[in-house]
Amino acid sequence: MEVYKHGYSKTLFATLVKQGRMEMHLTQEALAEKLGISAAYLGDLERHKGGPSLELFCKTMQTLNISADDYVYPNQNKNNSTYDQILRLLNQCNDYQLQVILATTTALLDSNPFISNVGTTNDTK
Repeated sequence: MEVYKHGYSKTLFATLVKQGRMEMHLTQEALAEKLGISAAYLGDLERHKGGPSLELFCKTMQTLNISADDYVYPNQNKNNSTYDQILRLLNQCNDYQLQVILATTTALLDSNPFISNVGTTNDTK
């Protein structure tokens, strides 16, 4: 496995970028344009030939809505895909949308105490 000088995997970054790009239905050209790089350079990154600058790494992860945790902690248990999906969606919201979601969630939990216990080990029937 190829690694960057800081010890992280080129292959993992390439996999995350390609997977994220495909999930967002973006061509290499479209993603490269969003990132301000050439499609050829993006192709090289996806084939783990070279590595991005820290600035490009951050911009790529943000553009593709990929948590840096997926790169830094690749072996972390990801059993809660619903939670991860909600987090990804929240990252795309503006301040107003976040306030609406917060108010809605708070009202939902306040109006039905049973809901706050669903899925916990303390469920009672």
